[in-house]
Amino acid sequence: MKRLSLSLLLIFMAVAERLWWDLGPNVELIMTAGVLAALYLGRSWGLGVALVSLIISDLVLGNSLIMIFTWSAFALIAFGGGLVRRRPLVAGGYGLAGALFFYFYTNLGVWLIGGLYPHTLAGLMRSYTMGLPFLRLHAVTSMLFLTVSVYLIEIIIAFKTKRGIRFDSGAVPQL
Repeated sequence: MKRLSLSLLLIFMAVAERLWWDLGPNVELIMTAGVLAALYLGRSWGLGVALVSLIISDLVLGNSLIMIFTWSAFALIAFGGGLVRRRPLVAGGYGLAGALFFYFYTNLGVWLIGGLYPHTLAGLMRSYTMGLPFLRLHAVTSMLFLTVSVYLIEIIIAFKTKRGIRFDSGAVPQL
């Protein structure tokens, strides 16, 4: 039941950011939610969280054929998140790697199916060049979100397990 509750919380946060709390262009929580689910619940949970978040939000926002690339990119990143160690800096590095993978993979998709660029090497390079402004904020926020999230979760786990503090008791921890 705890797995389902955490998954639903992560899905809600990812969908809410896309639909209501827009933090800015190319700032998103879907990758963070999927990777956190994979890290703490298992790889299949991460995959599910990422895909359900995309399905719900895209039903409202709409999408185009590029969804083949965006959905599969987020799914692969979330599924791979299960391989990441539960260390904040490692998770942040994975956030950067995930953002770079997303950039290269989805811009390849734009070049292949978008019709915006000629199907030449120059057209592919133009697609990557035009995508650079979108990469910067996505990479920085993905690194930041994953680093901070894993750090906070690990602090909570440490307090709950190693120090015997029970958060649900309402008691104030002794110093």
